[in-house]
Amino acid sequence: MSVPEGAYSVQYDVLASAEDVEISTKIEISFSSSASQLPHEDAAAQAAAEAYIAAITAAYPSVPVQAHRVYKCLDRGDAWPVSAAGGDETGV
Repeated sequence: MSVPEGAYSVQYDVLASAEDVEISTKIEISFSSSASQLPHEDAAAQAAAEAYIAAITAAYPSVPVQAHRVYKCLDRGDAWPVSAAGGDETGV
């Protein structure tokens, strides 16, 4: 999966759960503002999450591990219209 436009960080939610073990961890990596570095930073974040999952799996081989990746994105939305009568962007 490629990094979505506007992404400023990636978060991995990792859960290892069984009768006697429950480990829930969030790993969040913030991206720099350099678009050329984004694929490398994303790959490094994924490698870190995979290493953590491998460590949990090695420590608790009988416990299933689930992971979810979430990209946090900036969405500025639509600009407010400017009033014909003047005033600020709210029209007041």
